Amino acid sequence: MKNNSLKYKNIVWDWNGTLLNDAEIGHATLCRMLEKRGLKQITLQQYKDWFGFPVKGFYETIGFDFSRDNWHDVSLDFVNTYGSLSGNVELNEGVREVLNGLQQAGFKQYILSALQEDELKKMVQDFGINERFEQVCGSDNIYADGKVGRGQEMLRKYPICPGETLMIGDTLHDAEVAEALGFDYLLYSGGHNSEQRLREKGPVVVQMTDILKM
Repeated sequence: MKNNSLKYKNIVWDWNGTLLNDAEIGHATLCRMLEKRGLKQITLQQYKDWFGFPVKGFYETIGFDFSRDNWHDVSLDFVNTYGSLSGNVELNEGVREVLNGLQQAGFKQYILSALQEDELKKMVQDFGINERFEQVCGSDNIYADGKVGRGQEMLRKYPICPGETLMIGDTLHDAEVAEALGFDYLLYSGGHNSEQRLREKGPVVVQMTDILKM
């Protein structure tokens, strides 16, 4: 990240789909949940074209009926099903190189995620990348409502100047969060939203390592 090195001091990363390579696991989890309820399956491409936050609204668009299904039970079903499928989940290609390169260049790095914070911190620790981050900020619940509120808390607690901060994520919601918090943003096409959707919103990177060349 050469040209922007004077402008940005902080990088705020999304986790699922951006650092963690779990878009296919997320799709497979959803397909099992749809099958349990006798609902129509969706393809991986449809998943990437339609996925969004708040997740409850996305579920409704693909057939979930919350006059019948309890939202807490559906959320718990996702957590349990995802957990059963994610035993071999890995980081996206190039992530370790990029995190190391940005840290060596002097950027302060943070994670802002809708994942439960205790689980998030455990995964970051298990992957051995915790030393790359100043702070890891996740949710206090399992409902994946979004990240704006948690981001506002992060700004109150940590020395992050919005005008000196770039957020990197894989969904339109990450761009919306960045806009709400006053960050610039860069979208990664290897995650939970399709490249076409992302390009309609803002700047996109296809290969993670290209971030170091910008």
